[in-house]
Amino acid sequence: MPWYPDQQGYAGQQGYAVQQGYAGQQGGYPGQGYPGQGYPGQQGYAAPGHPAQGLPPQQRPQAPGGRGRTLLFVALGLVVLLAVGAGTAWFVAGGGSGIGSGGGGKEWSVPLANADSMDFSQGLAFASWLSDTTVMRVQRDGVLAYELASGKRAWGTPSPGDQLCGATPDPTNGKGAVAYGSDQLCDHLAGIDTTTGKITWKVKIPAEKSRLANLLVVPQIMSAGDVAVVYANRVLSGYRLSDGGKQWTYQLPDGCHIKDVNAAATRVALLLDCAFQGSGGVVQALDPKTGKAGWQYKMGELRLMSTMLSADPLIVSQEDGDKNTFTVLDGRGGKASEFTTGKVDMLAMNTVAFVNGMFEQRRYAVHGDRLYLMTFPQNVKGAARSSDKALAFDLKTGRQVWQSSGTKPTMLTLVRADEHGLLALEVGDRRDLPPRLVRLDAATGKAAEVAELPQKYGTDGEDARVFERNGAVVIVPWTPVAVKHAVIYVGTGES
Repeated sequence: MPWYPDQQGYAGQQGYAVQQGYAGQQGGYPGQGYPGQGYPGQQGYAAPGHPAQGLPPQQRPQAPGGRGRTLLFVALGLVVLLAVGAGTAWFVAGGGSGIGSGGGGKEWSVPLANADSMDFSQGLAFASWLSDTTVMRVQRDGVLAYELASGKRAWGTPSPGDQLCGATPDPTNGKGAVAYGSDQLCDHLAGIDTTTGKITWKVKIPAEKSRLANLLVVPQIMSAGDVAVVYANRVLSGYRLSDGGKQWTYQLPDGCHIKDVNAAATRVALLLDCAFQGSGGVVQALDPKTGKAGWQYKMGELRLMSTMLSADPLIVSQEDGDKNTFTVLDGRGGKASEFTTGKVDMLAMNTVAFVNGMFEQRRYAVHGDRLYLMTFPQNVKGAARSSDKALAFDLKTGRQVWQSSGTKPTMLTLVRADEHGLLALEVGDRRDLPPRLVRLDAATGKAAEVAELPQKYGTDGEDARVFERNGAVVIVPWTPVAVKHAVIYVGTGES
């Protein structure tokens, strides 16, 4: 089957499709660390099998039967440091195993520690980064990097504070940024070298303390080239990734507030609600390097569910019942097109209870003049899983080009969009349907299987960031809900 490895454009996040990060755009907690886990020199980890201090057990949403859980390893006595799951775990000497299946490069996985915990914030990934040699997972207790060739831990950097609480969706030129703070306040930003894991700078940022017990309010962090854009406590600022210096802080017009914000290397795009000013909704473009305000576009009255879906190309999404309206603006602030669809899936893949404010990662991808969306999931008859369909739209005309259900009745997670079409992961089901990497043709939407992955990884990619690199598929789930692995690597042999 034809496929095209290493094209640009990831789906669902900042800059996936020709831009940095996920499709069209970018995307901690009370009680430090994972239960029974920790980095050297850190304090305050909860006992194995118990939620971290300050977080009550959360009710697990109903999931189809048969979705397995990983074994919880207990730390007792003499410890050795081994890379497992969503953190760096402490093990009894001679007990447990570090790498999951394999470790020889063709296939390896890292089990998700404490996968059966009712505290879903423990396994939340704030970001997943990929370099030429490593895959990195940013999580509450720190950042962990694994060698692509072997699955061995390349480095691990603990949180500079009690816990991490955010990250840039993608690094730029080997530099990323992570947010950190206490179990009640996420008030610092730190730079990190993604080659070595070294913390390079630290700065204080605005922060909001939650008025509700056990809820952590985290900053919304976006990537805009070599600038980290941070929106926290109603303050929007840009910080240099090189040294943490504050580049700019945006001054809101009187009578306006920020309803949503997104960023790309070319612009920061604000969706302002200026109802008190009498202007209704306004799109404001900013220079990401200086914060200088550029053109504006008046949207009129905004619906309650309105989001800045993409900054480049600039797309505003408004949900109204079972319909979604998309407004597409050109680079000068003029309307390129506007079209209405049926109910599409705009749910975030990376949200959990007791964490509020994250940059939300959604199921869409953009490449050139093509926007890819997903229909709202439907139950598969006779199977305990859901399925959706991919929709392709022409951004110039607003016309729907095609609809595709892939090759099997299952959920699709978008990998990237390019000139050849859409690369996606058919999620599958670990009980009876292996996941598959498929390509949907740009012109017709016809689906062709690229490679089949081991059945044991079915369902893990449903709410995940999925990379493809030189014929290898890398899956990093956003949340621990109904998943067994923190990182999955499968070499398909299709490079």
